[in-house]
Amino acid sequence: MKFFGYAGKIAHIDLSSQKIRIVPLSTSYISEFLGGYGINNRLFWEYQKPNTDPFSPENTIAIGTGPLVGTLIPGAGKVVGTTKSPIIASPDGLHFIDNAVVGTRRFGPMLKNAGFDHLIITGKAENPVYLYINEGQVQIKSAERLWGNRDIYETTDYFIRENPLVGVLAIGKGGEHLVRYALAIADYSGHLGKFGFGAVMGSKNLKAIVTWGTKGIKVAHPAEVLKLVQAIRKRILKVPLVKQFQDLGITSGWDLQAPLVYEGTLPYRAWKKKFGPRIWRNYKFQQNLACNGCILACRTDYHIPEGPFKGITSFTGHHFLPARLALRLGLANPAEAIKLLDLCNRAGVCLFTVGSILNWVTRSIPDAFPRQYSTYIDLFNQILSRKDIGKDMAEGWYPLSEKLELDPDAFEEGTGLIKGADTIQDGRTTTLDPQRFTYLTNPRPHHGGSQSIYTLPKMALKILQDDASHMGLSPDELARIFTETPYYGKFNVARYAKHVEDVMAVHNSLGTCIVYTLFGTDVIHIEKLSEFYAAVTGIKLTPQELKHCGERIFTLYKLLNIREGWTSRDKISRIWLTPRKTPDGIKKLMDYYQEKELSADDIERLLDDYYMERGWNNQGIPSKEKLKELNLLEFSMEN
Repeated sequence: MKFFGYAGKIAHIDLSSQKIRIVPLSTSYISEFLGGYGINNRLFWEYQKPNTDPFSPENTIAIGTGPLVGTLIPGAGKVVGTTKSPIIASPDGLHFIDNAVVGTRRFGPMLKNAGFDHLIITGKAENPVYLYINEGQVQIKSAERLWGNRDIYETTDYFIRENPLVGVLAIGKGGEHLVRYALAIADYSGHLGKFGFGAVMGSKNLKAIVTWGTKGIKVAHPAEVLKLVQAIRKRILKVPLVKQFQDLGITSGWDLQAPLVYEGTLPYRAWKKKFGPRIWRNYKFQQNLACNGCILACRTDYHIPEGPFKGITSFTGHHFLPARLALRLGLANPAEAIKLLDLCNRAGVCLFTVGSILNWVTRSIPDAFPRQYSTYIDLFNQILSRKDIGKDMAEGWYPLSEKLELDPDAFEEGTGLIKGADTIQDGRTTTLDPQRFTYLTNPRPHHGGSQSIYTLPKMALKILQDDASHMGLSPDELARIFTETPYYGKFNVARYAKHVEDVMAVHNSLGTCIVYTLFGTDVIHIEKLSEFYAAVTGIKLTPQELKHCGERIFTLYKLLNIREGWTSRDKISRIWLTPRKTPDGIKKLMDYYQEKELSADDIERLLDDYYMERGWNNQGIPSKEKLKELNLLEFSMEN
């Protein structure tokens, strides 16, 4: 069969036997699950046995790209990594299936150019290896000279020196030493897997995956693709924030976003003075990195020009990461925060989780671990070497709680714990908008790319309604969302979140960046994706049909996690329901317009609405009727 947009092949790699099998991409998978995120879920269902230990050779890694990846469409560089997370996600030891998403400059496009849409990786190599994927072939090569000797940046440098155009996904010491929140980094700047994807690679002795190819990506209607791309680029360039994005990355939205991520341990004005955009300009180095085809270039680079850390260069998607780390740990010097960021990047561990756990340990036992920079560095090194308390810290929140004899769900200075993981944002200092609500309901406790205009604070209701009207929703669905809800506010956040997750599944399956939706409906939404998909693949799907695919994909993801034992209702972090004292006053969990404080009872009623909107029962289990509607009956837990 001739494929457009898709490379048309899947590579199955068994690291234990060193056997490689290449099979065609199923057309039924394309029609039902689109690509990337969706087909990864379908493959994972087929190849992963339930209740597999995350660090066993039998745990599967699926890596997938979407049909728009590698084309000229702005931001079409997303790669999805699916595996069973090593995070111990409940006191009784459950683990969730993780769909980690990363925007890539070369890794995803070069995987497609090498001839593959998806990789399935199983087993464990006897010695450290890397995968070299080139022109329709997969080679397993020795990584002995890299393992334990080179960090992520150095490993990437090693391959880039041989060929400047390769894509590289690599792990560092965090993954090698099985730190449960270790991640992999793609092309220097894209972080894949806050929830331990890098540790699963490490458990397989897999140091890196390198992609390179010249096959090209055939599209069904080249002239139409070019016309659509030229039009969308013109629209994007008219957005006033774009020039600021190209200078400071997502940091350009400081005034809108900083209040949403501010954690309240320092007066807000003082934090802005110490760590605002003006300060970070002093650490800007060359230019931001962009994902494939992207105009925004939001991957910010930081360089320390002087002092004890002189010469360090590191990357992040947002300067809020080191700024929030400094706030959380009480650091006065931005260079110290950049140094910690760089250590985390090079070792391949999640900066947020490291910062949160350091915060918890030093606040809980300050006599043993005083809150100062040298302590943080010592503890960080103990985590990587798994020595002393670092051994417990490397295991994550619940194992560490046994060591400290403290309840991690009661740490009021934290951002909250959901499914055993610290949240990126604290619901009390943000609001419970549709994006934040998905922290509760997404099987992985993260928004997963569910941004849109509501991510910005207090947008007019009419703007939200207009935005939602371009998501492929029916008039009845829109009416249910935008009905005043006594236990929330001017709209129903839970019903809204259901549709947001379906749209997110479409973006992650096609391989497009969702950041553009922050600019409103004139840029890239489901309606525009429908046009792109038809022009690239030759397959015509209406916005409503695309979104229906998104619902099918997300529901299968839920079923994967139900199969792992997640059969109870979703839960909110106890901390989010505990008012937080800050220098700027008490911060409480509020609705989007910050008019109503939300209670535990309110959350339960909202979860009922969410399950109802999805056609699931009140424990969050999809009904047979819903599975039949979505053509998912074969995956029913009752079969």
